[in-house]
Amino acid sequence: MTKNINRAVNLTSYLISLPPTPYLLAGIILMGIIFGVLVNPTGQAEIQDAVLDGLLLLSLPALLTTAAVKILIRKVSVKRIAGTAFGGEVVYFIAYSAGLLLTGSSMLWAQLAILVGSALVFVFWYVIAKFIFVLKYRSLVFAIVQLLFYLIFLLSTSPSYLGSEPFLDVIAKFYISSFVLLGALLLFFFIINAPMKKNFGLSSTDAMSFFFSQWFYHNKDLEKAFEKVGEPAKTLNSLMGFKRKKDTVFFVTPYVHFGPFGNLGGSEFSYLLAKEIDKKYKSRTFVFHGTVTHDLNPVSSSEITKILGAVDASLKDARFRKAKVSFSEGRSEECSSQALLVDDAALIGLSRAPHVTEDINFGLGLAMMFQAEKQVRNAMLVDQHNAETGDITSFEPGSKAGFNYLAAVNSALSRKPEGKPLMLGVASRRPDSDVLGKAGIKVAVFSSSPEYVVVLIDSNGITPEFKNKIEQNIKKLGKELKHDFAVGVFTTDTHQTNIIRGVLNPLKEEEYILEAIESAAREAVADMQEATFFSDKKWIDINVLGAKQSIEVVSTVNSIVAVAKITLPLVLLGGLLLLFAVATSI
Repeated sequence: MTKNINRAVNLTSYLISLPPTPYLLAGIILMGIIFGVLVNPTGQAEIQDAVLDGLLLLSLPALLTTAAVKILIRKVSVKRIAGTAFGGEVVYFIAYSAGLLLTGSSMLWAQLAILVGSALVFVFWYVIAKFIFVLKYRSLVFAIVQLLFYLIFLLSTSPSYLGSEPFLDVIAKFYISSFVLLGALLLFFFIINAPMKKNFGLSSTDAMSFFFSQWFYHNKDLEKAFEKVGEPAKTLNSLMGFKRKKDTVFFVTPYVHFGPFGNLGGSEFSYLLAKEIDKKYKSRTFVFHGTVTHDLNPVSSSEITKILGAVDASLKDARFRKAKVSFSEGRSEECSSQALLVDDAALIGLSRAPHVTEDINFGLGLAMMFQAEKQVRNAMLVDQHNAETGDITSFEPGSKAGFNYLAAVNSALSRKPEGKPLMLGVASRRPDSDVLGKAGIKVAVFSSSPEYVVVLIDSNGITPEFKNKIEQNIKKLGKELKHDFAVGVFTTDTHQTNIIRGVLNPLKEEEYILEAIESAAREAVADMQEATFFSDKKWIDINVLGAKQSIEVVSTVNSIVAVAKITLPLVLLGGLLLLFAVATSI
C-alpha cells in the first residue's frame, strides 16, 4: 500500500513552476529572432529582414494569443498564458524548421511536418486550457484562435512553405488535421475515464479539472466529488482548558487529518478551528495533530461545525479547578513520548525523531489512549510530526513502531514526577513564509519541573535538523533566563501549504523563523500566570474519505496511469497516421 501511495504522490513531481512573466515574454521574442536568423543564411537576406520574418512568423502570433486569452479570461495569470504560448511557439519553431529543411527534397513532407506541428500545438492548447485554465468549452476556442493567428502570418509572409494552394483550402487542411489529432486525444480520454467512472461515478478528466481548479484558483468543486465517495466515521475531539485571570488557553486535538490539500476538506482546520474558538470564547487556542492518517480527511470544510459543536458541548458544563503540573519523558528504542501531566489529565506527544515521524493510525492511537487512561483520566495523544525525512508512510497497529510507541507512552506515565502549582504563559507569531500555515507559530510555557516549552508550528512537518536547532535555541534561551527548559516541537501537519510545491513541504530552516520562535518563547515566559484547569473529550460523527475509499482512490489513480502509459503512445501514433492519411488525400 505504501508503494502505491508513493507512486500516486510522485505524480505531483510533474508539476513545475514557471519562470517570471518577463522572462517568458522575452523568450517568446528571442525564439522568433533566433528562428529568423537560422533560416536566413548570410547573403540571402539582410539581418533585419531575417529578424522581422522570425518575429512575424513566431513571436507576434504567440504574443497576440497571450493578449487575446488574457482579455477573455481574466482569472488566469499572464504567466501561465505566456508559458503556454511559449511552449506552443517552441513546437512551431521545430515544425517550421523541419518544413524548410524538407522543402528541397519533398514538398509533401515539408507540408506534413508543419501540419503535424500545428496539430500538436492545437491539442496542447486544448489540454492546457481545459485542465490548467479550467475551461470546459472555451478550451477549444483558444486552440482554434491561436492556430488562426499563426496561419495568418504564415500564409502572408511565407506562402512557399505550403505551395500555391488557395488560402481557404490551406486553412481547411490545417483545421481538419488538428481535429483529427484532437479526436485521437478524446478517444484517449474516453479510455482513461472508464476506471474512475466505474468506481466513483466521476470521470478522470472531470476529477483532473476539479483538482487543478483548486490547486490554482482555490475553488472547491472537488469537495462535491469527495462528498459522493465519502463515508461516515466516529472519532474524538479532545480538549484541555487553562483559565487565567484575563483569558483562557485551549489545547484542542480533533482526531481528523488536516488534509487533503489547499483549502479542501480539513486542510485549513488547524487555523480555522483556532480562529472560530478564539472568536467565540475570547481565548488563545492551540490545535494539535491527532493520531490519525489520511483515512480521516473530512470530505468538506463544512465538517468543521461538528468539531466546533464538540468543543461547545465540552465547555457547556466545564468546571475549572486548581491543578498541579508535571513533566516526564519515556522512550522505547526509536520512539519517544513527552507527557505533560495536569492533575488527572495528560498531553502526550509522540515522535520518532530523528527517524521519520509520520501519521499514526487512529486504531493505534486509541490503543495508546486506552493504555494511558489506565493511569490518567483523560489522555490527549498527539503526533508531534517533527521529523520529515522524505519518506511517505504511516504507523499501523501490529507494527514494530506501534509496539514501541505503546511502550514509550507507558514509560513516560510510569514515572511520578513531583507536581508544581499550574502556571502558564503563551505567545504567538506569524512570520511570512510559503511553508507556514495561517495559524503561524504558537508557544506555551508550563511551570513543571523542568518547565515544558510547547512550540506548535502550523506547517506540513519539519526536518529533524531544524527541530534540533529549535530545541537547542530554546534551551539556550532558558539558561539565559535562568530557567530549566524541556522542549516539545510540534507541527500540525497542515496540508494547507500543499499547493504547487507538491506534498512534502517541511518548514524551512530560516533565521527569521528561529528568531520568531525565540521571541515568542521569551514573551511566553514573561506572560506566566496562575491558571485553573479543565479537560474533556467527546465522540463525534463526521464524514470522511475513509480507509476503504482512500485505498480505492490511490489504486484507481495508479490503474489510470498504467493504462495511460500504454494507450497514449498507441492512440497518438494512430492519430498521427490518420492525420497523414487525411492530409495527403485533401
